[in-house]
Amino acid sequence: MINENRGLIVTREDGSEMVNYNDAAFPSYIHDGYVYSGCTWARIPHFHKDIELLSVHESCMGYSINGNNIFLEKGDTIFVNSDQLHYSYAVEPHEGRYVIAVMHPSLLCANYAVEAKSVMPVISNKKIPYIHFRKGDRDAADMQELVLYLGRQAIGNEFLITKTFFEIWDILLNRINESGRFSQDDIANQSLHNDVLKAMMSYVDKNYMNPISLAQIASAGGISRSLCNSIFNKYTQMTPVEYIMHFRARKVADLLQSGSLSMSEIAEMTGFSSASYMAETFKKFYRFSPREYKKTIINDQS
Repeated sequence: MINENRGLIVTREDGSEMVNYNDAAFPSYIHDGYVYSGCTWARIPHFHKDIELLSVHESCMGYSINGNNIFLEKGDTIFVNSDQLHYSYAVEPHEGRYVIAVMHPSLLCANYAVEAKSVMPVISNKKIPYIHFRKGDRDAADMQELVLYLGRQAIGNEFLITKTFFEIWDILLNRINESGRFSQDDIANQSLHNDVLKAMMSYVDKNYMNPISLAQIASAGGISRSLCNSIFNKYTQMTPVEYIMHFRARKVADLLQSGSLSMSEIAEMTGFSSASYMAETFKKFYRFSPREYKKTIINDQS
């Protein structure tokens, strides 16, 4: 794991997340974590080739996948397929606690026949953006037990992680074979909007330090400004302008961890017209001013 990237989302040229694996030589990230209202790692739309599993073991939380908002309570597990737009968020006033496992499908693909027959048909299937294992479903308890095992006993043991991943995949295959819930029209529209949103998110990622207009964002996706507004509202629950401000605030949080930059320098680097406007925006999203947030970082590290 790259410690300086811990808790951050680092993207590639295509906008996909470069997952910060626990061990750079083994493609899995497993963590026993939590989400609360105002934390800097909530409501960050992202996507990656890895599949994601998240199991709630205390309280409750929310998850958004391709614009679908899903309430997760204790005992629930969510499977997020490869290349889907998703993010977690808190359900006020609760602090949701969970184990998350992000693993590359290649861990299952030592044999070509297995890859062709049991892995690719899942990760390339646009009808399966996610699967919600609800508490009370006949396979939900088994799924949560396996995910919690990953987070509490298997970390650092590549064999146990791989073995458990295969057991999880067996449950997924059984569930998939029993379902066919998504209409072709819904999937076609979702796929098109996903690609458009990814292009617009990538434009913001590359240009957030400069002034950005709604027309420029819409142009990056090849769509009208009204459709741009609609897609952002559906998939991120933010307007394009709010998304830019939230993105810039996240970059401020990243830079505050360096400890060596002034507030004016950070404001200039993140596209804010002044340090005071940066502080106002940052506090809107994270309930702390940048200076207060920086103090919490220093206290946590001491």
